Amino acid sequence: MSDDVLVYLRDDLAVARTPDFQNGSVLVDEVSFSWREFCRALLRSTAHAAPTITARPRRHEMSVLDHLSAWHEQQDSVSPVHRHPGGSTLTEVLRWSARHHAHRTAYVTLGSDGRETDRVTYGVLDIRARAVAVALRGIAEPGARALLVLPPGLDFITAFFACSYAGLIAVPVPSPSGPFGVQRQADRTASIVDDCTPSVVLTTPDLAQRSPTRPIGAGDVPRLVPRHVDTELSEHWREPGYDGDAVALLQYTSGSTSAPKGVVLTQANVTENLAAIAGGLGENAGASTDFTGVSWLPPFHDMGLAALLLPCFLGGRSVVMSPLAFVMDPLLWLKSIDRYDARFSTAPNFAYDLCTDRITPQQRNRLDLSRWKFALSGAEPVREATLSRFAAAFTGCGFRQSAFLPSYGLAEANVYVSGSRRPGDTRVIHAQADALESHGRVLSATAEEAIRAVVGVGRLPANLRARIVDPETNRPCPEGSIGEIWLTGASVAQGYWGNAEATAAAFGGRLADSGEGPYLRTHDLGFINDGQLFVTGRTDDLVIIDGRNIYPQDVELSVEESHVAVARNRVAVFGWTEGVDTRVCVVAEIARRYRVTPGTETPPGPGEVSRQEITRSVRNAVSQTHQVGVSAVVLLKPGTLPLTTSGKVQRGQTRRLFEEGALNVW
Repeated sequence: MSDDVLVYLRDDLAVARTPDFQNGSVLVDEVSFSWREFCRALLRSTAHAAPTITARPRRHEMSVLDHLSAWHEQQDSVSPVHRHPGGSTLTEVLRWSARHHAHRTAYVTLGSDGRETDRVTYGVLDIRARAVAVALRGIAEPGARALLVLPPGLDFITAFFACSYAGLIAVPVPSPSGPFGVQRQADRTASIVDDCTPSVVLTTPDLAQRSPTRPIGAGDVPRLVPRHVDTELSEHWREPGYDGDAVALLQYTSGSTSAPKGVVLTQANVTENLAAIAGGLGENAGASTDFTGVSWLPPFHDMGLAALLLPCFLGGRSVVMSPLAFVMDPLLWLKSIDRYDARFSTAPNFAYDLCTDRITPQQRNRLDLSRWKFALSGAEPVREATLSRFAAAFTGCGFRQSAFLPSYGLAEANVYVSGSRRPGDTRVIHAQADALESHGRVLSATAEEAIRAVVGVGRLPANLRARIVDPETNRPCPEGSIGEIWLTGASVAQGYWGNAEATAAAFGGRLADSGEGPYLRTHDLGFINDGQLFVTGRTDDLVIIDGRNIYPQDVELSVEESHVAVARNRVAVFGWTEGVDTRVCVVAEIARRYRVTPGTETPPGPGEVSRQEITRSVRNAVSQTHQVGVSAVVLLKPGTLPLTTSGKVQRGQTRRLFEEGALNVW
């Protein structure tokens, strides 16, 4: 009897070919039926064996008992996966769209004033990508790394796809001319260059002329300017000849908890993740031609790159603006969503707060957000108050709170892990604070009890599986308990570039009792309730005081709300031990419209507030809400709290600067 089943995936059908698979097993020569029916039939008939299923064209090998059993058990709680009809690589995706939607607009770019600066069709983008790919192949061999030092726009989009067309590994990094500043990114870019050793740099005409000592890095590595490549070269392009297992890009982590590491993502990792997002949104890959997404997120960041690629994966249109344009005028983002009838846009927590705080009622009255169907919020953490404030402020514009899709992801899983919802899914759990902090248990709170609001971040797709595991014992946590989130599945990365030790530690998780694995250990804490994932914090940031688990983001929210002068989403809290006592240290950035005065002897003038007043408010809020002491309150000048390139607070770096006395304080 054969031990193998060959499954050809055609759209949503499975074609199973079993040359000699009898004796109580599935008996099929070559029959098409639904994937769900196939899995059920195969599971019923293979209880005595563990054959291998080879799925093509993705060529993923899966143990039936390890993976399909898990799928079968969870099929009612996961979201579907909508794969692309063109294939499992980015090259196949764009080539398919170029054949089927050649004259449809693929990308539109906007200037700092919100006006269009350029647009490109799928057909023209394919020609440009092929031309640049030919130029790249004249410089580097397949598998070499290509550093992308480009601002958001068509040059970046062309360069990224050209790397795929040429079989090179794309390495997006921040542009020195971007909003994150030359000096701020110099060390990070230099470390990435040292780590990945690129063979070519794709960049702008200006940066291409800079000396090797400038922050573009990469020494004497050849530079290539995509816009200067003659499109006639496209005629010399040849298929790269790789499959979904080829490495597509190195996605460097943002560094919120450690130095950036290069996450190795294959072509199939990327397309499977896009297929998961498509399924979660209920969109059809390659066929959602009326789909429009608007993004201002930096493309070198995982969320920004996914937002850039998703409309292309669906066969729709992507409208791109720069992060600086959004920060300078948040209204441009919402006006673009209105103008282009976008139904998808994603942003971290602070972006929604910024819109609520800075867009006036008169400006809101001129917006129509009724067609914005998917407002993803991927943040650390997703805050109930932020979503409620934004929905209340923009409900008059047609925005529906049901459009919010709080989601969870990380670079090591490409980006997207969960976010899909079903009607009736719980959006927020109000848990007993004591049970959460002292016992790691999730219990519903009564009106009289102290509560912690935990926002649900949706259901996982069918091509990912999560386990909640005790990080100390590596044993599965009982239902209703908080543990570390472990992941396995099609979009989980291959590891860290050139770092076997870190790869083994992060991607080699195995359950203590059964040895089941390997799993990606996310270092994020959470629980699953009724099929939906809830994230409570990070193991690296947890502060333990008198046996209680204090989640810094909860304390940070209390600090933000304690005084009007504290800037939103600009607070870092970490543990600080003095003698034998551990308390929390609070580092808070002051909003730009305020100036901190040293004492109370002179009454503060307009726009001024005394240091003692803010400190007293912070200490009272933390003590009353969380019943913990505060060792120090440090007030920073605007724009000086350490953040990642995606806007996350760097608590570890803030602590190091605090210890060194290097914070920019009032």
